[in-house]
Amino acid sequence: MKYFRKIMRCYFFTFVGLCRSIGMTAPKSNKKSRMSHIFSVIDGQELERQRLSRELHDGIGQSMVAIKMKLESLGYIPEPEIKPQLEGIRRQFDQIIDEIRRITTDLMPPVLEEFGLVIALFNLCEDTGKHSSVKIRFEHNVSTNDWNRKIQTYLYRIVQEALNNIIKHSNADQSFVKLMYDHDFIYLSIQDNGKGFRPHDTGREGGHGLHNMQERVKLLGGTLDLKTASGKGTLIQIKVPRF
Repeated sequence: MKYFRKIMRCYFFTFVGLCRSIGMTAPKSNKKSRMSHIFSVIDGQELERQRLSRELHDGIGQSMVAIKMKLESLGYIPEPEIKPQLEGIRRQFDQIIDEIRRITTDLMPPVLEEFGLVIALFNLCEDTGKHSSVKIRFEHNVSTNDWNRKIQTYLYRIVQEALNNIIKHSNADQSFVKLMYDHDFIYLSIQDNGKGFRPHDTGREGGHGLHNMQERVKLLGGTLDLKTASGKGTLIQIKVPRF
């Protein structure tokens, strides 16, 4: 009960801080819109935590349990059989290390911090293409790396979300990611040749991913245009201010 109260107090003060940040003198319609954005971001963060929890429990957690059981069984098997068992355990540890690297890259890819958005997107498209049946092409005209961290992180997350939806739901075999900019705006487009969907079908698979993309674009002060139809693929076009 004491722990629960602490959690609720933390959520309360976070909520109060967010309320203050939107400005108490703002018009009611403005406040309602901003509050909707805030709650959408909170919902998106909660969904991300749930996904991460499942991956840790079902993936790494179960692998560690299996390794523990194998190690405990070593005392009951003939000595000649121990070496092959140890080799199997070593391979499992290698898989766990790869899984941890994948999860940490999903949370915040080191390449984004060190080299910026273009290199991070190139690596994301290349790695996603290698581990799926979708051929992904990346094109850009970016010659600068001075965009603020929030813009770079949000755009990376948007592409990550879009490619995830394409792999899981589109039945596409080709995708095209394009990042361009001019003096005032950044333009991002993600296109696939998949089965498409009905935009107003809120119950469709991947709906949360699309909603998260829309909210991130709004928080950057930009616009998102979605073009899709059954059997005709999907095109997402995003425009956000550079500064």
